[in-house]
Amino acid sequence: MHFKVKDSCARVPPAAGDQAAFHVRALRKEQGRLGLALMGGTFKSVATWARGGAAVAIIAASALLGGCATHDTGATEVWDPLETPNRFIFSVDRFVDLIAIRPATVVYKTWVPEPAQRGLHNAVENLGEPVTAINEVVQGNPGRAATTVGRFIVNSTIGVAGLFDVASHIGLSKTKEDMGKTIGYYAGVEPENGGFYVVLPLIGPSNARDGVGMAIDASIDPFNIVTFAISNQVGWIASAARYGATAIDTRSRTMFALDDLEKNSVDYYAALKSAYTQQRADQIRQKREKTTAQGELDRRDNLALVR
Repeated sequence: MHFKVKDSCARVPPAAGDQAAFHVRALRKEQGRLGLALMGGTFKSVATWARGGAAVAIIAASALLGGCATHDTGATEVWDPLETPNRFIFSVDRFVDLIAIRPATVVYKTWVPEPAQRGLHNAVENLGEPVTAINEVVQGNPGRAATTVGRFIVNSTIGVAGLFDVASHIGLSKTKEDMGKTIGYYAGVEPENGGFYVVLPLIGPSNARDGVGMAIDASIDPFNIVTFAISNQVGWIASAARYGATAIDTRSRTMFALDDLEKNSVDYYAALKSAYTQQRADQIRQKREKTTAQGELDRRDNLALVR
């Protein structure tokens, strides 16, 4: 399978990549950028700063994507002008995964008890709550952001540094937001049009929109801010521990799905590219139209019937 670019702003129609997207949903779900406590100042001041700073990035990213609004051919290919270097980075990522990350994950899944795995996942997710809350404010949903902050406070204290998801048990529901989705929410283009596709070293599938969003999330992440401010061995160890825990947790939750996708793909690179693009488009479309995942599946089924 090889995607030939017909148009620099081509989009994936709703029916494209469905099978691959099914296998990769867990991967994207676990790729949210993480954060620590909202330290120093009130939540209001942090949210105001985030809204102002993010607005500049949203405008810049929207300008990057804006040309796609009037040049959309409806082609099934993802815009991949960097395919040659992307495939090289993809190969390097797979090699690192093969010799290091996957073996470590197999040991983790085999020998670490399920309650401990669940605790690690909860802790990693808890670190991401502040970034989610900031994005929810930028998206114009301060009520939802307040709930997310409440989740972070409850789980960081009663939940023992996030090891236990006490907040969900008391009715504080969980969400996951990132700046890539925020930019896509405001951008006046089809959600499939995320700009050029790119494979990031040791991170994986992305595009121009999500790459910009990832950089913003990293810059407003309180955990990153604190560890950078410490700027000593303790800070580096904390950052490395968080990265390692996130990588192992993510890989353990996507191992079988990605193995299945690779086994059933003629071109694993192309299949993952299609799946990533479609999954991110689904998430952004659901946010714009305020629908659920089931609603999005129903919408695509209806489109397929019309065709």
